[in-house]
Amino acid sequence: MKKNTLVPLDRSGRLIRKAMSYLSDMEAFLDDAPGSVTILIDALPHAEASLKLKILPLLGTAGKDQALWPLFRLLTESTGNEVVCRSAAVQLGLAASLSEDPGPLSAALIENLDHPEVLVRSACALALGWEGNHQAIPALMDHLQDPDRDVQAAVIAALSSVGDPHVFDFFTERLKNGSMEERRSILLNLWRFGERNSRIEQIYLNSLDHLSPELHPDILSALTMIPNTPKVISIYRRMLSEKAPAIRRQVLENLEGLDPQEYEPLQEILHELLDDADPRVRQLVIRLLREKHPTLR
Repeated sequence: MKKNTLVPLDRSGRLIRKAMSYLSDMEAFLDDAPGSVTILIDALPHAEASLKLKILPLLGTAGKDQALWPLFRLLTESTGNEVVCRSAAVQLGLAASLSEDPGPLSAALIENLDHPEVLVRSACALALGWEGNHQAIPALMDHLQDPDRDVQAAVIAALSSVGDPHVFDFFTERLKNGSMEERRSILLNLWRFGERNSRIEQIYLNSLDHLSPELHPDILSALTMIPNTPKVISIYRRMLSEKAPAIRRQVLENLEGLDPQEYEPLQEILHELLDDADPRVRQLVIRLLREKHPTLR
């Protein structure tokens, strides 16, 4: 008598294949929603880290309320992959900002700010930073002194993203007397208060004169996140004459993100830096002159 052979169901494999097909065909993904979102959510626990990183942005932008708690579980049931956890936090904040009722999620994230795992605390803090999430401000402020620097940085990033004017004023005061790491995190996130660009520019430029030179590379890096102005170009000119090669390199990297016409006033000093003692400075200048500004060849 012939026996029937049972073929095992490879559900995880089918989910992964279907998820990958949606990733390669955005039109099909959007046409099949919300069913396609369900597929991605179900595939998430079975996916390798590289595939998770491709799935997460779709859940953040198109998942809406359907994706909130699956993303939350990904944060709190930490697998130890920092890149995945951070990406999930960013996308959870985005999904929450699109939700009609993110209150319960905000409360759950706040509760996990006391989680024993640093990675979970950091991710939950970061996820709370969606614009207008004023409910989270008191709890985030309470965790500014978390014993872990990464959590402190995530808390500052979240508070900056919420966009509260009182937080902005608090941060500008902390730049005067906060710890070095606290100042660094504030400087790197102050640009998130986008409606105050002119004030933020002035704070950055003043900080170059009054804060420790150790923070200058961070300030220069942050300047790339706000609109470029003649004042900033003037500061770049000054910084290109600094003795520290790291400062000159950072300015040149900033210039790479600009239209060549914007740094036309720096033509003379750029040519002078072709003879700079630092080889990386020379390489950056050559790249700017040859690739970004053909008229300077």
